[in-house]
Amino acid sequence: MSRNTNYSVLAETYNTFIENNKDYDKTCKQLGLKRCTLNARIHKYRKQNDINAYEDEANSMGKKKPYQQIKEELSEIIIPSLKHGADEPIEELIDRLTTNFKRTKLHEDEKRWRQVNVNTDKPIGIAWLGDPHVDDPYCDWVTLRRDLKIIKNTKGLYGASLGDHTNNWVGRLSRLYENHTVTKADSWRLVEWLIREMDPILLIAGNHDMWSGNSDPVKWMMRKHQIYEKWQTRLELVFPNEKKVKIFASHDFPGHSMWNPLHGQMKSAKFLSSAHLYIAGHKHNWALQQIELPENDTCCWLARARGYKFYDEHAIRYGFEEQRYGHAICTIINPQATNETDLMLCFSNLEEGAEYLKWKRHKVK
Repeated sequence: MSRNTNYSVLAETYNTFIENNKDYDKTCKQLGLKRCTLNARIHKYRKQNDINAYEDEANSMGKKKPYQQIKEELSEIIIPSLKHGADEPIEELIDRLTTNFKRTKLHEDEKRWRQVNVNTDKPIGIAWLGDPHVDDPYCDWVTLRRDLKIIKNTKGLYGASLGDHTNNWVGRLSRLYENHTVTKADSWRLVEWLIREMDPILLIAGNHDMWSGNSDPVKWMMRKHQIYEKWQTRLELVFPNEKKVKIFASHDFPGHSMWNPLHGQMKSAKFLSSAHLYIAGHKHNWALQQIELPENDTCCWLARARGYKFYDEHAIRYGFEEQRYGHAICTIINPQATNETDLMLCFSNLEEGAEYLKWKRHKVK
């Protein structure tokens, strides 16, 4: 007997069983089968066609309805389906995501080189504070307070921070809070004070800041005339005499060398973009270098600010000697310079940089 013949015998047996209202004795007598044979054929047919008891009941009633509907009709408790789904319709979801991407692309393209208009042709300065870590027990508050006072009292000198404003420990690093003498709430009060005192044109979020995620309190402390970006930003300062100065500021640049603390800055200057200044913090050391890049037809400064955190347990454990200077880097920009080498000058001592700026602004008409 072929497979098709077997199936037709099963189907005939099953249909007869249903027509007889599932009466086993009547079906056995009509087909001349033993009860065990009838049971075997019914079971096999159900298995091949994925038929359950509800559908059996429906077939015996002569109905051809969907399983769920049949189940509801036979059930004593009926729960109607909800008319309105909670999920956003798929087409609306796709349209919303498309609109969001277009808006994000416009935003990212616009800030690739963030334009900053400078309303004077006189020299200006930017004090780049290295990682402040204001809530750390070993933050150098003596130097930090001195530097903030210099920024506030020096005309034409503007503040900027390269990130890591607090320790903001998370995860396994939270154990380090046992050494803290400052509460979490007071940490944010200190950051708010720092921003108010410095009135920065730019703050960069370092890895410690970014551990707060989208709930980072710093972005709510900033004012409209201030820039706050995650990890890095690129500024283009535009002066009235149409001189343009490009600055690539980052919490850190990719690349590391034990022989050159400015290795990452050099890589970015060579391969990523053409700027007049590449500056970072993060590694708690400082260095300065001015170079000419003929392939980019520019002279640029490579810089790293040390920051204000001292007696670092991590540095001590791994044998890194601590530097004593370069907490902040002061860059003086002269838009009236006649050549690229004189366009910018960098100082590792903010006090000296501020004095130079005062002299230069007085000298240049």
